[in-house]
Parts: sequence; structure tokens; C-alpha cells
Amino acid sequence: MQAIVRGCVYHSHEMTYAGEFMTCGHCGHPITGERKTRQTKNGTREYVYYRCSRYTAAEHPRTRVPEAELDRQILELFGRMKIQDPEVVEWFRAVLRSQSKDAQEETLSQQGELKRQHTLLSTQQSRLVDMRIAEEIDQETFARKQTELRDRLASITLQLEVVDRSRSELADLAVKVFELSQTLSEKWLTADYATKRRILEIVCLNCRLDGVSLSPQMRKPFDVLAEGLLVPSSRGDRI
Repeated sequence: MQAIVRGCVYHSHEMTYAGEFMTCGHCGHPITGERKTRQTKNGTREYVYYRCSRYTAAEHPRTRVPEAELDRQILELFGRMKIQDPEVVEWFRAVLRSQSKDAQEETLSQQGELKRQHTLLSTQQSRLVDMRIAEEIDQETFARKQTELRDRLASITLQLEVVDRSRSELADLAVKVFELSQTLSEKWLTADYATKRRILEIVCLNCRLDGVSLSPQMRKPFDVLAEGLLVPSSRGDRI
């Protein structure tokens, strides 16, 4: 997602909706793409169509959908996500920042507990060494306990690194996702195939083609934006 947010463009000739992005609503098999060239009075033109990979099976619908039609439906979907009211845009940003702050506070709490456990295990390690020096425990017991404490410390250290990294990244991620949702249409119109595919992967969990109609299952929070936000009750409306 970060590459999209930063506006990076990838170069590829991959078909946007192929590669098992969609399944057929009739039989559940993957949708595949095909390129057709036609001679027109203005020269050779290339057209891209999508159809089920079991298109030729007996009694299977012989439906082929032009890429332009799928693009139209995707742009319509992205258009539903865009919030036109600037006040509501700011309200939603504020909600996301508030949620990020709450999550950060929870992360700090987790970090504190992990640090406490780390200190406790380090103290136990030192005590174990002292006990071995004083010959209060034998070498076999010392080695077993030392390995156990070392493994637990390694696990706690790894968890601390993950929590610390997520704390530093969490603050802007939700806002960046929202900002992306508000510019998807513009990005789509200027994107190459690979970038379009990346956008689809960010926005959609999966997608089904029912006849000529796309039926995407959206990731959060894009599903909320596509269905319409419940805005603060003081406004008394819905987007």
C-alpha cells in the first residue's frame, strides 16, 4: 500500500483482472483474460476481454466482458467511496486519529508489560549464574535452566521489536488508507496494469463475476466507505 500512497508507478503488461483475481459466479473457476486485435479504418486496435476459464464447458454461459466495462464498474465503486463534504472528511480523519491514539496507548501498555518480563528474566539469568558459581545447582540443571531463560528472553525481545515497530507505524497508517480511498479514481485513470492490480489487492479481499457484473468483497475500512458512513448524529444524515 505504501507504494500506492507515495504515488509510485509499476510497469507491467499483466492483465488487470486476470491472474485469479476474480472467480466465475456460475462455476467458481478463475476468470481469465484474452486480447483480441481488430482492423479498423483507423488501423489495428487491441481489445481486452475477460471470461471464465471454463467458458467452453457444456451449458456454461458464453459471457465475455470487455475490460472497459469492468473499469467502469470499478470507477463507480471508487466513486461511492469518495466523500464530497469537506466537513465529513475532516470528521472521519479525526475519528481515525482518535482510534490510532487509543491503539497506541494499548501498544504502550503491552510494551510496558513486555519490558517488565524482560527485566525479570534478566534478573533470573543473573541469579542462575550466581547459584552455579556457589555450586547450589549442578551443571546439567544450570544448562537446562539457562537454555530455557535464553529462549524466553529471545521471544520477549522479538515481541518488543514488533510492538515498537507497530507503535511507530500505526499513527499514520489508518489516515493514509483513508487518503488513498479518496483518490482511487484519479490514480486508476493514470495507472498502468500492475498499479491497478495492486490497488485492487489493497481494496478487495476477493471478487466474483456474476454475468457481466463485478461483486467485490471489500477490505476494511473500504467496505464502510463504499456502503456509506454514519456521520455524527448532530448532522443527521448519511453519506
